[in-house]
Amino acid sequence: MDNKDTEILTVKDYLISKVKFDVPVKALVSILADRELDPASAFCDADKDTLRLCYADILKWMCVGPSKKNNVSDTDNGWTHSSGGYQLTTDDIKDMKAIANGIYGELEPTSMFGKKSVFRISSAGIMRGNKTLFGEPLPHIIK
Repeated sequence: MDNKDTEILTVKDYLISKVKFDVPVKALVSILADRELDPASAFCDADKDTLRLCYADILKWMCVGPSKKNNVSDTDNGWTHSSGGYQLTTDDIKDMKAIANGIYGELEPTSMFGKKSVFRISSAGIMRGNKTLFGEPLPHIIK
């Protein structure tokens, strides 16, 4: 086997192969830059936890972005080019959130997302006022 036939798997190629959908290269590179990883560095040299966090970041990017990307087709004198689109269902988004939150929960709990906070107000009802602001009794009509 020749050395030319051996390809080194880069961090960028590894992450692109992990995600089922098209991720723009600029988005991927910015995610890697946030985690201080070089996209052209070898996969085997990168920290595995940082790679997992990058994968979770990509899933998070997919969840908060648009859920539908349209197909694009170009044709010119018999030459045709198409790039596919995708549509994320609520189940897809739920699964991606679960995977990302699982990674975040283990490695970086502050980055978890999609958790609903609960805000409750309890009321005993509205009570009628018997006195004015100055302490004078209010007249009530009794039927």
